[in-house]
Amino acid sequence: MEQYCEKIPISDNIRLDLFTAESFRVRFSSLSGEPFPEQFEIPFAVGKVTPWESVPYEADRMTDSTMVAVKTEKIVVYVRKDTGSFMVETPNGKRLYPEAAPQYGMFKNHCIVFDSANFWREETDCSRYAHWFYDHSTRVYDILLKEDALLDTFFIYGETYRKGYALFNQLVGAEPMLPKKGYGYYQTQHLGAEGSQTLFLQMAQLLRERDIPCDTLILDFEWGDGAANGKEVPWGSRLEWSPEYSAPLTPDEMIAKLKEMYFDVMTIHHSIPDYAGRMDEGWVCQPYPHDAWWEKMQEQLAIGVVGTWQDTRQNDVTDQRIYDEFERRTDKRVTMLSNYDLYRDSCWTKDCVMTPKKQKIGGRRTPFYWTGDSRVKTWEDLAFQIRGIVNEHGALKGISYLTNDGFRPGGRELSARSDAFLAFNSVARSHNHKPWQSETGEELAERMAIGKDREEKEEQRRSPMQILGIDCPDTVQESIIRKFLKIRYNLLPYLYSAARECYDTGLPITRPLMVAFEEDGNCNRNQYPMQYMFGPDILVCPVWHEGDRMEVYLPAGCDWVDFFTGKLYAGGQKMSVDVSDLASMPVFVRNGAVIPMRREKNWIDGEEEEVVLKIFGKGDGECILYEDDGVSLAYRTGEYSLTKIISHASETGAEIVVEAVQGKFSGMSGERKITAEHCGKTAEVVQKKDQKIRLVLK
Repeated sequence: MEQYCEKIPISDNIRLDLFTAESFRVRFSSLSGEPFPEQFEIPFAVGKVTPWESVPYEADRMTDSTMVAVKTEKIVVYVRKDTGSFMVETPNGKRLYPEAAPQYGMFKNHCIVFDSANFWREETDCSRYAHWFYDHSTRVYDILLKEDALLDTFFIYGETYRKGYALFNQLVGAEPMLPKKGYGYYQTQHLGAEGSQTLFLQMAQLLRERDIPCDTLILDFEWGDGAANGKEVPWGSRLEWSPEYSAPLTPDEMIAKLKEMYFDVMTIHHSIPDYAGRMDEGWVCQPYPHDAWWEKMQEQLAIGVVGTWQDTRQNDVTDQRIYDEFERRTDKRVTMLSNYDLYRDSCWTKDCVMTPKKQKIGGRRTPFYWTGDSRVKTWEDLAFQIRGIVNEHGALKGISYLTNDGFRPGGRELSARSDAFLAFNSVARSHNHKPWQSETGEELAERMAIGKDREEKEEQRRSPMQILGIDCPDTVQESIIRKFLKIRYNLLPYLYSAARECYDTGLPITRPLMVAFEEDGNCNRNQYPMQYMFGPDILVCPVWHEGDRMEVYLPAGCDWVDFFTGKLYAGGQKMSVDVSDLASMPVFVRNGAVIPMRREKNWIDGEEEEVVLKIFGKGDGECILYEDDGVSLAYRTGEYSLTKIISHASETGAEIVVEAVQGKFSGMSGERKITAEHCGKTAEVVQKKDQKIRLVLK
């Protein structure tokens, strides 16, 4: 391999590697012999495996000092020759690191410092040493260093938060895009040993009959992983379908029937292929010979299963190995769900995890995560989940694809508020709770309690009506959840475009106000961590406490339009908002913004036949509509399209200009219907992809 980056020796066992003028790593080696062998060049924390561009620098060895000074056009790094600790300043002498400054997720003083495990020496169950390294011959992180002998400390300075995210994204690697259907709603069937194919199909039918948008059904361990013949078996002890899911239809017939209803299917796994040298949490991680595990997984893929929920908790780099192998075997985006423990209170065992402790930095290169088996029983639980996901432990740590768990034993109000939030998150998923059920979490936790006598669980058998939650449905809650899921599905073109921006720039889909409005002194110190931008133009304020009113802040720099009423509000102000109606949640749009949407449909399938461009308020707006084939990996190699859309709205009407489509992808049609909407006025036209069009609304 040609030189990966600029390598500057500090001492015999310490080296500084420059990636860019603003980012580097300091390597400290206690290996015998060659301290920095070439095979240990790219550790798991690093996602960029191609060489960096050359960086001009000057190195001053300062013979009368314990330091070596390395200067680029952006920073000056002082590295100790004995320990490898370092200090960073700007060229004009302003201290960047270390510095007494507030910490916001991975940012402190606009700097990001991390090792293989996590940021700022946080508590962790993972080793900070770089044990796994990238092998260019296999294109996998499968080179194992068994000893704790190589420590990498990474540093990034972003003059703005956006630049910090971009450098982090470039160094660590982008979060992969989900399949397009993955941006819909995920409904889990979690019935323990009570599950069956009949109940699974009935649940799917109920979702369609009850007009609930949904795209992916997740089968928990009753598919065979941990239940068979109506009884629990050790989790991960089976790779075969259970009898309950093999009749009256075969598994492939069952999945084909669900696909006819526009559902994808995922299955859970408490098992893994036994990669040599792996580190895991054994109680939920049953290893199988590599080929045997993949043979059975391949059988599932062949009949239409679209991915796996790897409920195997801490497992070093195993999830990444599994995800990479999925991509190589299918040449498609595979839906893979992994664990990201983050909760005030566990649903199964009395426990709390206030910061993720089991995730290595490179784990962000697999989508997507859930926050663990968290119980949302109190307002404090819900508030912690919201803030953790869209602020300090999710979006502010470079993790965009993170979803709340979905256990909601707190009743209708918490269920409705939680689902309204999930509808405006990067991923929307329920662990078991059906939209028409309000109090199922406690019962499920009781049946699933780890260590509970299995015979006692058998005594808790329920009727099919009880199991599906239709013996006494909560129709009020159901209508609220339906409302917000339908909004999510209407916003799919906007959400999918934000997902592409996340892939390209690292900027999260759910963006903290301190990132999106860095120039606003009222929010640039994270004063409003419970609010966030959903993509570039939509401000979301989840209801996170009880009471009829809630304070929200509208950032300065633009005015804001109420998403639901169209009422205009000035930016830069705090407001007390009426949230007494459970079906309400404060959502605002930048004044003048044009939002790409789609017509109502309860599932996602193929290319949109019509794009609806809705202008909110008055003024100038602009957006980029992203499109691709929705399933393949070709989006990474340039097979996609971008359409620039410019709008202007005034008191008398509005005008939208849709530029010709740039780029192409497999299956792309030659034309589409464009409909523009503003203040009750509409205009529509059919656009050929190479044509620039103009729509006028008067």
